[in-house]
Amino acid sequence: MWKKFTLTLQTRSRGGIIRSMIEVHQSGSDSFCDGMNRRAMLRIGGLSSLGLSLPQLLKGFESSKGTFGRARRVLMLFMWGGPSHIDLFDMKPDAPTQVRGSFRPVSTKVPGVQLSELLPHLGRHTDKIGFIRSVTHSDNNHSTSAHWMLTGHKHELARENQGARRSDYPHMGSVLNHLRPSRNGLPGFVALPEVIGTTQGYITPGQDGGFLGQEHDPFRIDQHPVGKEFKVANLNPSVNSNRLRSRAGLQRRFDEFRGELIDAAESAELSAVNQRAVDLVTNSKVHEAFNLRAEGARERQRYGMKPFGQSVLLARRLMEAGVPLVTVYWHRDMPGVDTTWDTHGDNFNQLKNRLVPQTDQPVAHLLSDLHERGLLDDTLVFWNSEFGRTPKINGKAGRDHWGRCNTIWMAGAGVPGGHVYGKSDKIASEPVSDPVSPEQVAATVYHLLGLDPHTEIRDRLDRPFPIADAAPLHRFLAGA
Repeated sequence: MWKKFTLTLQTRSRGGIIRSMIEVHQSGSDSFCDGMNRRAMLRIGGLSSLGLSLPQLLKGFESSKGTFGRARRVLMLFMWGGPSHIDLFDMKPDAPTQVRGSFRPVSTKVPGVQLSELLPHLGRHTDKIGFIRSVTHSDNNHSTSAHWMLTGHKHELARENQGARRSDYPHMGSVLNHLRPSRNGLPGFVALPEVIGTTQGYITPGQDGGFLGQEHDPFRIDQHPVGKEFKVANLNPSVNSNRLRSRAGLQRRFDEFRGELIDAAESAELSAVNQRAVDLVTNSKVHEAFNLRAEGARERQRYGMKPFGQSVLLARRLMEAGVPLVTVYWHRDMPGVDTTWDTHGDNFNQLKNRLVPQTDQPVAHLLSDLHERGLLDDTLVFWNSEFGRTPKINGKAGRDHWGRCNTIWMAGAGVPGGHVYGKSDKIASEPVSDPVSPEQVAATVYHLLGLDPHTEIRDRLDRPFPIADAAPLHRFLAGA
């Protein structure tokens, strides 16, 4: 299929401004890595008067693509529990007292962009961040709304304690791993520091490969990366690597025989999972990426010696090593005890004294680190959560679940920094301009990764599904 791009080029001459229209016709196959097709045809008028060279034309073509495909790696920060958007990113100081809360908005590095006084470190990096203050959906349940925000697809149910199933839609990282399998022996998708779930023990859907199968599940680190004793158990087998490879060879021969006895698709999936495990265990690059002690005590302190901060640092190391997508989930300090962002009670003390101090410094240092290392231009950092919190403060000085309005943000990978997209009403209850759905959020992430949101994947019944049933937020990506 041919696509047409029209470029308007202009230059100044003694007679004024000369404009020239250039049509670039590009087919959908045989593309170079930069997107220019081998059979692209240029119909150019007036080029001699403009004195345009081929490099100038290519530069114009590149600018027409915008942010498409800028992200080589993605870090999703999923703030499990649902942070209060109205107390952090979308403050309403003129709202009634039962809405506005205890904190005041303060100016940041970007004039006109204010954040909570609780976020002084992040406030110094707003020039790198694009905020979306109009994310909205209809699900106020942790389990199924998290599925919606992690996958970009609405769960068929809407209930609080919904466990994960193989029929669920896959996490964005699993989709990426399916469409672009890792070729370097590293995991294609890593999740840490724990599997999120409800206090009743239900594993939240949307964290794994879903209907794509377990071969596209993330490499999971179910241990908080704090302290000298931290090590990834899955990477420390009881046999050496040569013996492990020998065992893998025997396993493959057994699989060939087993494939005659059981369903071939199941056999192939299990073989792929086994081979991935061998590749990980025997890859020295993997071991080095997981070695936080290589960072030194001073650098680790900059990220904060708490589970979230050390997880963010580990995520940076994994992305530097070549892992394309990492999800860091907010954690529970103790199993069965709710220490997430789910602040139904004592919201303001919990934010001020526990939650935000463990978040502000590591996220800000991550952005600084990526920028200084030259990685931010092609790394997407994505703050995400299942929902926001109610504008009205309840009787326990808390805020309850609120899917109808939330703020998320993105930085890097060509996302214009220092601007706000969308607007909520006077109490941060509903979007009043540019409402953004979870489907649009997912489509934007895929667009930044260079994936057409309408790309289809198939479930186990061979039914086709688009990876995101929406268009990317082009105006957000244009800084409009």
